[in-house]
Amino acid sequence: MSKPPLFFIIVLAVIAILATRQFMKQRREVAVNDASPVRSIQVEVKTRREFPASSRRSRQREVIAGEDMRYEAWFHPLNGAGDFKLILSEKDYRQLDKGKRGTLEVQGSRFIRFLPAGNALR
Repeated sequence: MSKPPLFFIIVLAVIAILATRQFMKQRREVAVNDASPVRSIQVEVKTRREFPASSRRSRQREVIAGEDMRYEAWFHPLNGAGDFKLILSEKDYRQLDKGKRGTLEVQGSRFIRFLPAGNALR
């Protein structure tokens, strides 16, 4: 039997290193979010966006029926701080409208819920 080419082994090693690095990054983010307190911020929904989870932002293409979607929203804090983006579930995404104001609850970079202004806490 012949030995696999060195290039092939290097490519596999790079893929394994990058995958491990991404996994560790996600684990750290989850740990930081779990350790963070829940904060309430008065915000305005600046914009929201949905796109196929597998697409790159630079490409525009049609959505295929049944394809997994990714949902995100940009929020503008009413205290004058900088805008920030959060990833949402489809249910939470559908409840937001551009320009709507209310209380956003977050834990680290994790979306908890959005309570529109005038709604009582449940």
